[in-house]
Amino acid sequence: MSHALAPDGARIHYEIHSAEQDRSLTPVVLVQGLGLSSRFWFELPRDLANDPHRPRTTIIFDNRGTGRSDRPKGILRPSRMADDVVAVLDACGVEQAVVVGISMGGMIAMHAAVRHPGRVKGMVLMATTPGLPHGRMPTLHATAALLYTPFVRRRRVRWVDRILLPEHELDRAAELLAAWPAVFRKDPISPRTFFAQLAGVATHSVGFRLGRVRCPAVVVAGEDDILVPPENARRIARRIPRSRLVLRPGVAHVIPVQEPRIVQESLAMLEEMGGA
Repeated sequence: MSHALAPDGARIHYEIHSAEQDRSLTPVVLVQGLGLSSRFWFELPRDLANDPHRPRTTIIFDNRGTGRSDRPKGILRPSRMADDVVAVLDACGVEQAVVVGISMGGMIAMHAAVRHPGRVKGMVLMATTPGLPHGRMPTLHATAALLYTPFVRRRRVRWVDRILLPEHELDRAAELLAAWPAVFRKDPISPRTFFAQLAGVATHSVGFRLGRVRCPAVVVAGEDDILVPPENARRIARRIPRSRLVLRPGVAHVIPVQEPRIVQESLAMLEEMGGA
């Protein structure tokens, strides 16, 4: 089991997935969202590493408080977790990486690009927000469903599914989220971690600094996302100098569930922009 040591001493569990690599391609690090361990990337790390056309070294890690990483006390801020990304890159001997983040993971990615510009060659930002004052807040319904999430254990709840999937896909939730229950059993969401990370998300604000971002970014949002409304993606894309906005109709918050090739497609866009 491999761990990186964060600046404050926290141990961050990580894994490297690699096959025969195209050395011209920058490694990719995947950053998960609120309360979720790296297991929630499911098969994506292996798919990226074993892509027959564009194989990439792929790094995943458990955000502090999740999975096999340490669980420090106090608020878990995206800015602090951006330093964890760099600690993991150091442990892997990687100078620069493409950072792919979803939801809170996208917040972490943006902070990494601002705080450690030399380490982030490109970003894929999915279903995320710049935070206040630039970001747009979720609906009250979505917020209530989100707060209930860490207490869901043995069965799915339809109104929690609604913050993950669009209305027209709710009848297929059991099929689309079929892999989730087994992973929840291995790495259940800890209420303590969930609310510590949520407090960090509530204080997240990076919009004023996005103009400093040097690397290109592909900003992806689902047009049916009620948890992180797609207007957030538009505002992020307007502020990052080299960015491309991708809006997916009929898609909600867990974009890779509905669009399994979205990361590969976004990486291809980044290559065209010189960031991958």
